[in-house]
Amino acid sequence: MGIVALLSNLIKDFSDVDGVGPDPCEARGRLVIATGTISNEADDSDTSTYHLCDIPSYALLDPSTFFDVTSDGFAAIAIGTLTDSTAFVDQTQATENLITPVAQGGADHGKRLWEVLGLSEDPGGMIGIYKHAAADAAGAGSMPFRLAYIAN
Repeated sequence: MGIVALLSNLIKDFSDVDGVGPDPCEARGRLVIATGTISNEADDSDTSTYHLCDIPSYALLDPSTFFDVTSDGFAAIAIGTLTDSTAFVDQTQATENLITPVAQGGADHGKRLWEVLGLSEDPGGMIGIYKHAAADAAGAGSMPFRLAYIAN
């Protein structure tokens, strides 16, 4: 095998890339943590929506992101965008109580929010994250959550 000296995506050989440095979000991004809780009533109906927060489309999701559905009022957990209800999470409450959709070192490592959500291109701006009622509520409940992301 030959001896190599390679560069990560954070180190740029300026002679090869016309002086363009590393992506600032990747190299010097700051961690932003949105921590909240959303509640539902026992009589909330199918197709109800719950706006959790807005995140920049270019943000890198952090593995400390979670949704605690232990006391949620719905049997099915659907979290995504306003127009794609399951872009982020699509499972039953019984599957697991603490949903961590971004695994440390997993397939979504280093991907932008828009990529993780399965969009074909960056829409730019902020993307709303929503919880959706896939059926009528089984009872009143609440869902604590944390959306952690890296942005510049």
